[in-house]
Amino acid sequence: MRLFTAAPFLLASAPVVLGQNTTFLTQLLQALGNGGHTRLAGLASQINSTSVGQNILNQLSSGTSFVLFAPTDSAFDSLPSNITSNVDQLADVFAYHAVQGNFTGTSTTYPNITLGRTLLNDTTLVQLEGNKSQVVAWALRADGKVHILNQRNDSTVLNTTSVGNITINTVDHVLNAPESLQVTVPADNVSLTGVEAALRSFQLPTHAANSDQTTNASFFDILNTQLRGFTFFAPNTSAIEGATSSIPTLLSNTTALQALFQNHLINGTTVYSPLLSGANFTSAAGEPLSFILNATGHYVSSGNVTAQIVQPDVLLPNGVLHVIDRVLLNTQTDAGAASSA
Repeated sequence: MRLFTAAPFLLASAPVVLGQNTTFLTQLLQALGNGGHTRLAGLASQINSTSVGQNILNQLSSGTSFVLFAPTDSAFDSLPSNITSNVDQLADVFAYHAVQGNFTGTSTTYPNITLGRTLLNDTTLVQLEGNKSQVVAWALRADGKVHILNQRNDSTVLNTTSVGNITINTVDHVLNAPESLQVTVPADNVSLTGVEAALRSFQLPTHAANSDQTTNASFFDILNTQLRGFTFFAPNTSAIEGATSSIPTLLSNTTALQALFQNHLINGTTVYSPLLSGANFTSAAGEPLSFILNATGHYVSSGNVTAQIVQPDVLLPNGVLHVIDRVLLNTQTDAGAASSA
């Protein structure tokens, strides 16, 4: 079923929405339609019937700079019917393609990435600290193309144009907003199978504020559903296998296991890789985490262990993972530093 084929100038015939520059929006939608983005233009017109859609179009027409990742018409064929039939979900789709800021002249080669804050802030999809909106990440790969990261389908930028304050990056797929840890791990099974098994093996008593009860939850479940804003340094499967001689000695020591987990975690703050270089943070256990970036890569240190970040910025609704090549075998804690972090 082919949707969003409305003429790009449909917005001009809709009721005037306070704060929208309809002259500019009409120009933008006409440019999208002329550039092979008729369905995205029609989508913009469609979501203008919702408060979220109206806010998106208000911001796009405000004169501030944005990057709009614009899927080709054929890219919309893969959208499932439960989304195409729901205008509120369509507004969320559009919001994740609109990135605040001017990135002209910015180019990063993976594993360095460019990261921008989108307009997606639906709390059913985004649970970042401070009610921040979700981000999207992109980088130049070895094939010479700019790839959008964390996508089920490998999405690349085909060409770039601009209309006023809007840079339009044509992409060959509709972008997927970050999904839960439970969904993301199987999609990245080469790197994260080992850490999933390890995190599911260990449990801690946790207090559920909504029920005022204390129950046991695995480390995996804590990351998946119980934190709002976090950064976790996830050892890859090879790293887990390489630490098998050390971890068994901790299995009978719940305190040490908790410290080990917490020394891979920055709680309450989502720190993306562009913000790590040369920075110092405090782990959830109260131990220092330090970072360096040099010609050989990006590294994190805890205690006397240094690991390389081999896959940065695995985006999640409630935080971010950075995949590392060693387990940070640090079981030290500093309760005072942890409480003030």
